[in-house]
Amino acid sequence: MTSISSYSSTTTRVTGLVSGLDVDSIVESLMDAEEVPLNKLEQKKQLAEWKQDAYRQVSTSLKTFADEYFNYSNSSSNMLSQSTYDQYTLTSSDDSVVRISTTSSSQAGSHTVLVNNLATAAAYQSSAVTEGISADSAADFTQAAGNAFLLTIDGREYTVDLDENITDLAGLQEAVDEAVGSGKIAISDTNGDGTGYLTMEKAAGSGIGMITVSAGESGGALEALGFSGSGNLTNYLDTSETLADIGNQLGFSFDSNGNIGLTINEVDFEFSSSMTLDEMMEEINDSEAGVTMSYSSTNDSFLLTANQTGAGKTLDISETGSTFLQNVGLNDYTAGEDAAATIDGVKYTRSENSFTVDGLIYSLKAESTETQRVSLTQDTEAILAKITSFVADYNTLIDSLNSTISEEYDRDYTPLTDAQKEEMSEDEIETWEEKAKTGILQNDAALTSLLQNLRTALYESVAGVSTHLTEIGITTSSNYADKGKLVIDTDALKEAIATNPEEVASLFAQQSAAYGGTTTVVNLTSEQRQVRSSEEGLAYRVYDILQDNISTYTGIDGHKGILLEKAGQEGDGSEYDNTLTSQISSYDDEIEEMLAKLADKEDYYYEKYSAMETFINQMNNQIDSLLSYLE
Repeated sequence: MTSISSYSSTTTRVTGLVSGLDVDSIVESLMDAEEVPLNKLEQKKQLAEWKQDAYRQVSTSLKTFADEYFNYSNSSSNMLSQSTYDQYTLTSSDDSVVRISTTSSSQAGSHTVLVNNLATAAAYQSSAVTEGISADSAADFTQAAGNAFLLTIDGREYTVDLDENITDLAGLQEAVDEAVGSGKIAISDTNGDGTGYLTMEKAAGSGIGMITVSAGESGGALEALGFSGSGNLTNYLDTSETLADIGNQLGFSFDSNGNIGLTINEVDFEFSSSMTLDEMMEEINDSEAGVTMSYSSTNDSFLLTANQTGAGKTLDISETGSTFLQNVGLNDYTAGEDAAATIDGVKYTRSENSFTVDGLIYSLKAESTETQRVSLTQDTEAILAKITSFVADYNTLIDSLNSTISEEYDRDYTPLTDAQKEEMSEDEIETWEEKAKTGILQNDAALTSLLQNLRTALYESVAGVSTHLTEIGITTSSNYADKGKLVIDTDALKEAIATNPEEVASLFAQQSAAYGGTTTVVNLTSEQRQVRSSEEGLAYRVYDILQDNISTYTGIDGHKGILLEKAGQEGDGSEYDNTLTSQISSYDDEIEEMLAKLADKEDYYYEKYSAMETFINQMNNQIDSLLSYLE
């Protein structure tokens, strides 16, 4: 507690020098009696703080339960969602051909599927655009003899050593085959007799992709073979290069303004020569044209594809003034096609490979001449596990609340005063305060009402639902000590789920027809709440009751949840705006006022004893004077 000394007079006290009395001890004893009301006030404040902590612990446990079972972002355990009770085991005779998934209207059953055709998107495909790696001068085999160069194929590097006796194209091909393996790289020349300009490209049917030719450490061979340039030579484009550089490589021209002008699906584009190929493709892909343009280094080809599949999704492209399309050969057009599948004997045609029939989503993966069988079987065990988990955690919550209000409060263990703490060890203080906190919410009206509302909510019938909690194997424990805990007959619940799944789902998750949802409950009048409660499932009722106590929203009555109004919640505006915080603040004001009064009282006692000391000193002086006269 705050010391009285901080409020007392700053005048230096000189006590007991004449009388010989221990004035400090006398005043301290007098003040002990005076401080009794202060100690009681500080104990009241401590009890209010403990009660606030206890309420907040209850609020936290309620919120934890609500977050687990009444949260749409937690789809696996949300008891308010119909999908929680629509658990199925999905099977397909061949997942690589067709897969299925559920919707809220899915029903158990078995179906046959024949995938006749997959939906495809319209596309333009080019052939290889670089046409291999070409020399820019005739080869000098004599000069190249005895040297080496490097070949990198799909990331793996090879050294090609040229024999000193190499004289022609055949010798060069032999050296390359020896280094990388035959049938991978094909070498030709423009004249056909080894006297023209050489070209290196991947051999037909080789299966290889990217080729890079470089001089290596020895150098000399490439230049002698007619391949000039200081950098690597490749059979694919560097998409980070500018369109100007790529234009030089592929031979396309720009329009009079130095741009490439394209129109794709009625969207006009202009690409300057300073843009990179990556930037060009990115602009196309991010546009409203509804297409994706890409370049494959492995295949050395461009692909322009419509973003949507189906026969009705056309792809139109044209060019004005420049020759980009002409030179890259983007002219191999494939029209889009619709998906076609025969399901349970009925043929369906759709523009996409994923579509819904009678509440079941079919995802077509591959065409097949064989009929596939898919099945949807209710997963009774999964639904049982979710309800069982909910009931178990509900029982834990009920048990905790019952313990909180039934713990006896021992009035012999009051909050310790500072004087009492000074005479105790830390362990003794901790043990004492734990006992002092026990039962602090004994028979609390708000928590008692909360428990009663939960019990009532679970056993009142749900409008339009023919079944009842007891009829699906969930009853209240007959053991009085359990105080409202639920007991599950697993076999009965499993049978109810298997034979009447819709009723089980409605019993828990049916929404009120008049006032449905999860966000309006605090804004309903009492009459509207009665209607909502009668129409909604048990999970919604429990949710509503928890919101009555821990909602952070201000309702139409101007209040938040009952427990937040009492004790607040950390991180919410109610943390400092609640009944107990106001009460604690009031106690602080009273304590401050009382400390000031006690300080005045202490000063008063010291002044009295100081006056006595002065009087005694005067008497002593008079006696000394009289004795001196008599002598």
